[in-house]
Amino acid sequence: MGRRLEGHFVGIVAALVLALGASPGVLAQKQTGKAKAQSKILLGVNEGGAVNADATETVLKFMEFGQVVQKALGSPVTIVPARDRSTVMTALQRRALTLLLARPNDLPAQAVRDWGYQPVVTEKVPSQVLFIVRKDSPLRSITDVRGKSIVTPDQYSNIWRMANALLRDNNIAFSKENVRSMRDQAAIGWSMENGFFDVGVVNSVSAVGRTWEKNGGRVLARGPETPNMPLIASPQVSAAQIAKLRAALVALDSSDQGKAVLKKIGLTGFKETSPEVFLDFLSWLGELPKQ
Repeated sequence: MGRRLEGHFVGIVAALVLALGASPGVLAQKQTGKAKAQSKILLGVNEGGAVNADATETVLKFMEFGQVVQKALGSPVTIVPARDRSTVMTALQRRALTLLLARPNDLPAQAVRDWGYQPVVTEKVPSQVLFIVRKDSPLRSITDVRGKSIVTPDQYSNIWRMANALLRDNNIAFSKENVRSMRDQAAIGWSMENGFFDVGVVNSVSAVGRTWEKNGGRVLARGPETPNMPLIASPQVSAAQIAKLRAALVALDSSDQGKAVLKKIGLTGFKETSPEVFLDFLSWLGELPKQ
């Protein structure tokens, strides 16, 4: 078992290095069209700051999911743990990843808008940015956060951008507020529980977001529903292949075996989506503030 895993990780590193080192022209030459199946599928997985997993844990966690993809597309699948945001962005720009399953939903959205990727499915439960406070907090609405201490995920992460957009809609500028950032959303929850900040920002589908109210906290404000853990496919994948993969993933929650796959990766089920959902999402986010 140990040798097989070691060989698998060597393959992951080699595949990613090869993919990122290839130029867009070389990758374009590898596009197969409708008549030829993919010889290799690189499935990137990025669970974002809501999950603190290393590469080994990610591969083991998504192994059965990768087998579902492999069966649907009829080609070998290599799972590529891709947590680093800049690395994922580079891979998408170069169309190096055949598929990407990512919780940071602004990255897939940009890939759909700018680099020819097509949405396959999203999780049934949407993602929302939450502004959370302790039960005893005097704050009652989103406008009350002005002048308070706020802790958020990494600056310019998707949840930070969603929080920025929600504050913008309420005439509050992040740049003028007392904001600190943490990569791990569990750390944000702990900091809020212990009273280190007035307001916390988390993803509704993170462990903190799902349990905050159950544990006695309050949600001060919720952003609009946005795509959660979308799966996108590169231009290398034909429309027929996308349709076949979409059907296989949407059907997962209709069988005990499929439900077991979903449970292992922490999702409830998939639904079909459209490019317009991602374009509307990016439109709401707006442009990144100047750094």
